[in-house]
Amino acid sequence: MEKVPLYIKTENCLLNSMIRINELVKKAKTLQMKALTITDSNLFGAREFYLACKKNDIKPIIGLEMKVDSFLIIVYAKNKIGYHHLIKLSTIQSQRELTKKDLVSFSSDLIAIVPYHSRELYFELNKIYKDIFLGYSTLEQRDVCREIDEKHLIYLKEILYLEKEDYQYLNYLYAIEHLKIVEDIGKRGHELKLIDNIDEKNNHYIFNQCNFIWEEEQNLLPVYPCPNGYQKEEYLRYLCKEGLKERFGQKVPKIYIERLKYELNVIHKMGFDNYFLVVWDYVNYAKKNDILVGPGRGSAAGSLVSYCLKITDIDPIRYNLLFERFLNPERITMPDIDIDFENTRRDEVIDYCIEKYGSKKVAGIITFGTLGAKQVIRDVARAKDIDNKTVDQLCRLLDSRLSLKENYQQNKNVSQMIESDHEIKELYRVASKLEGLKRHTSIHAAGIVMCNKDLDEVIPLYHTQSMYLTGYSMEFLEDLGLLKMDFLALKNLTLIDHVLQDLKKDGISLSLNKISFHDEKTLSIFKEVNTVGIFQFESTGMKNFLRKLKPNSFEDIIAALALYRPGPMGNIDTYIRRKQGKEKINYYHPNLESILKPTYGILIYQEQIMQVANVMASYSLGEADVLRRAMSKKKEEVLLKEREKFIQRSIRNGYSEKVSTEVYELILKFASYGFNRAHSVAYSVISYQMAYLKAHYPLYFMKNMLTNVIGAGNMTKSYIYECKLNHIAILKPNINQSEKNYKITPQGIVFALCNIKNVGNQAADTIIEERKKGPYIDIYNFISRTYSKAINRQTLVSLIYAGCFDSFGVNRHTLIENLDVILNYAEVITYLDEESTLKPVLESYEEYSKSELLAHEKEVFGFYLTNHPVTEYRAKRNIDLSIYEVEKYFDQFIDIVVSIKEIKKIKTKKEETMCFVEGEDEEGSIDMVLFPIQYEEYSMIKIGDIIKVHAHVEKRFDKLQLVIK
Repeated sequence: MEKVPLYIKTENCLLNSMIRINELVKKAKTLQMKALTITDSNLFGAREFYLACKKNDIKPIIGLEMKVDSFLIIVYAKNKIGYHHLIKLSTIQSQRELTKKDLVSFSSDLIAIVPYHSRELYFELNKIYKDIFLGYSTLEQRDVCREIDEKHLIYLKEILYLEKEDYQYLNYLYAIEHLKIVEDIGKRGHELKLIDNIDEKNNHYIFNQCNFIWEEEQNLLPVYPCPNGYQKEEYLRYLCKEGLKERFGQKVPKIYIERLKYELNVIHKMGFDNYFLVVWDYVNYAKKNDILVGPGRGSAAGSLVSYCLKITDIDPIRYNLLFERFLNPERITMPDIDIDFENTRRDEVIDYCIEKYGSKKVAGIITFGTLGAKQVIRDVARAKDIDNKTVDQLCRLLDSRLSLKENYQQNKNVSQMIESDHEIKELYRVASKLEGLKRHTSIHAAGIVMCNKDLDEVIPLYHTQSMYLTGYSMEFLEDLGLLKMDFLALKNLTLIDHVLQDLKKDGISLSLNKISFHDEKTLSIFKEVNTVGIFQFESTGMKNFLRKLKPNSFEDIIAALALYRPGPMGNIDTYIRRKQGKEKINYYHPNLESILKPTYGILIYQEQIMQVANVMASYSLGEADVLRRAMSKKKEEVLLKEREKFIQRSIRNGYSEKVSTEVYELILKFASYGFNRAHSVAYSVISYQMAYLKAHYPLYFMKNMLTNVIGAGNMTKSYIYECKLNHIAILKPNINQSEKNYKITPQGIVFALCNIKNVGNQAADTIIEERKKGPYIDIYNFISRTYSKAINRQTLVSLIYAGCFDSFGVNRHTLIENLDVILNYAEVITYLDEESTLKPVLESYEEYSKSELLAHEKEVFGFYLTNHPVTEYRAKRNIDLSIYEVEKYFDQFIDIVVSIKEIKKIKTKKEETMCFVEGEDEEGSIDMVLFPIQYEEYSMIKIGDIIKVHAHVEKRFDKLQLVIK
């Protein structure tokens, strides 16, 4: 008689179980179990559990632990109806406590077990469930249960880990969950094992009765409510025709009309009319409400229908983009239109969809935070009450990309620290056991699922304060027939929008959709590598590439985005040599020249691969996309078959066997990293638009760049230096001029109040609101109007050190020394009016020295605003090079002046001392290395020193560093 463990809880009961589903199934297989249950307090793991069991010929029984009136009960799905009832109950349980009324509503086709400690509910629940049992886990409990109902008893033991010795680790999970110090809670006897030899016909009954089989749901795509009289296909055609006229006027080129007809027919045959209407609707909503939408992303930019509907702003015919790369009738997959919205307003679009279609028809996608390497070390250390200093030291050594085991094996500093301290060794042992377990729920950054029926008819939902989330994570949704749509938040769009809004306020109306893509001023941003703040073009590596490439067309920018990725990078030098006429271009055959000419004979884009197969071997574009996918995934059987097909067809079309073979091998080589041209074009448009704004409206662009990084000292410092390079003055804050954010004036950009230490939103609001009544006349006038309204002593000190009151004609040292007098006046003025209160005379002091003023600036800004100590020394040494420019000199020797920010000494294998130094100047910071010989000579260096170094520019982990000679 088959027996099944009935109360297994997995890691999906967050921080309450040690059991991972894959390990559970593997263990069950070892024990030759024929069935398994999952009875978490949610259904997060149900789909994964089902698939893993089926794959290993184990019968999956899906259950749910529920709490009713503070008592636990467990229910199991007999079939599809029972599973649907579990979904409903799980969804409700994520939102509020279940009631007996809920149980009644969703009771059919479920088997219930009432655990021993919930036995007082048994008779009441007996009236609700047709199949119900009373659970016990000891012989003593069984004797008590026999007096309640002798026939319907069942052995029920909670299983929370797989091996007997694992009970000790469970205590740590409880300690982490409840933020307590670990104690031996005594959770023994919770491991998975073959059930004790007890006669269990009721257990066998559950084994026989639970036969749920997952069936894929059909037609779940969301439905757009068309206006009266329109079918969805007709309405889509109408919108596209109107959109085409809007794009081209009354004279639409024939090629566009034919392409539109073709795309609409494919979309209709594949059943996706509704899908396009839904996407059009929420993009249309965003645009009508002045929410900036990206020009497109991914293969959807290759669709003329998307362009006509203004879902995208990329003309696919102009840029030679292929619809089949997006939707292919020969390879039926879900469409995938991902949309970028400005990051501060993305949620408004999601809220619109929820309002229109229903809160249960639109859901975010659940994700899970795990106990990662550093996280689990910190969590276990807290549970063991180990001091933070030791933990910080260990975490600094860890590479978060590696597991704890890999860190131990690959990093000698980690292994030495662990082996030298018993407490740390024990911490590491426990943490390694818990690493990777699910810790908390989270929300997928972009994914939204939309459905034509309530999602909890199909999957469990998990309720949060803002919206429902899918109860299954992303990888388990599509094969259930559900469609994920990405609503992406792109901060670059927010920046663009803010620049456009600022221009509008100043009477400058600009439509980025109408700018020229041959604008010399804009192209010079890329050519001269002035790309700080430009989407996709800010990294050191990309800037080095641009220096060599010297792009002089929008097509070069598109190619740069596609080439600067792992894989295609190998073609960068060839591309540049060919562009510069230093290397012969091979098109393999005259018929391929038009396809390969824009990229100098190099296959860069996936669309080129499809076009070559189409021209040479008469593949339909749909077939060519199947070939491309097979090649990119290295499907050997398909590749052998396609090789013969490609070569034979090409020969039939008049190409030689040599050329046919050569081209096939070329395609094969490039297919694995060919880039989606549609995506490259779409994102290049954003990059170009930003460059256009930077080139033509630099003050507005940099003002918003700086506002975006308020609170981030290093980024602010970098952008301030960028302003200097672009001849934009950054003016110190002024109490009568500064706003919360950065502000444009004819003289330059005024520093933001909210970027001064100790000046928060409330203080800034108080200063600005009060200033609307009239400017501040002097320090007494300021303090009398603001002191009792969010301005305190600390805030006042920061404002003084920042130079906010310099315009009053009193130096900073005098204000600081008279602070008590000023604040006493503020106290008095609260009782008397300003006119009848005599202003005390301030005792004058000589202003702080230059170095003191700079030190105070650094204290309140996090960097030097007016000048950096390095600046004057650089001038004295006649050295122009800054840290910002170091990237231009990779693998060369340089002289540079820096201030020492940090020093870290370590011992080498030979027990010699070497040193890592962080140096900084007005632009940024850089890591420097002193090897033992150099360190011996310069061991006297200390933090704060300003030094000139002669060094070699190298890379370590893709980051520039200076090796000091």
